[in-house]
Amino acid sequence: MSMEKIKRQRQKTPKKKDGGKRILLAAVGIAVIVLAVFIAVPLLFKGSKADRTSVITVSTLEKIVNTSELSTFTAVYNGIAKVMNEKKPEEVDYYVSYEATVEAGIDLDQVNITMDAETKTVTVTIPGVRITDSTVDIHTMDFIFYNDKANTSSVTQEAYAACEADVDEETKTHEAILDLAHQNAVNVVKALLAPFIEQAGSDYSLVVE
Repeated sequence: MSMEKIKRQRQKTPKKKDGGKRILLAAVGIAVIVLAVFIAVPLLFKGSKADRTSVITVSTLEKIVNTSELSTFTAVYNGIAKVMNEKKPEEVDYYVSYEATVEAGIDLDQVNITMDAETKTVTVTIPGVRITDSTVDIHTMDFIFYNDKANTSSVTQEAYAACEADVDEETKTHEAILDLAHQNAVNVVKALLAPFIEQAGSDYSLVVE
């Protein structure tokens, strides 16, 4: 590689803004389970208002929540992985930028529900949010080489593994993703339970925390 080419590539090296990582797009996919709630409501709460209020129990509410394993938030994540030289660990072989789909959510099996007869309150405590899956889009990978010898037939496989490791490390404590996933989880639980409590004619209020 000529000195002119190296200089030109060094000038193009991606600059890491906020750690070189940012969320490009976020989307929530939770509508189906909410629809199931409104279909099931008339089947579970038949009879008079007095009869309907008597069926609101913790076990009934837990069965409603457990209709889905995870409340998932999905984000398209843009990152840059750095690959070092194996023989000279202090030297960079290349940078590779990528996009990955990251999913975060909660285990609905771990949701805790309590009822307080005095305050007429149903309290739902949701577990901590975690990254549940991440997938690197190999077609979005873009290279900037510092070491031209690293540009071999196997570089794509090596770079893909580096991108997977990078997105796993960078997103496991990413506040924006986890905060949005947490809020989404709260909204899902409310959407699942509020219609049942209302249709049952109960005077209980719902608190999700």
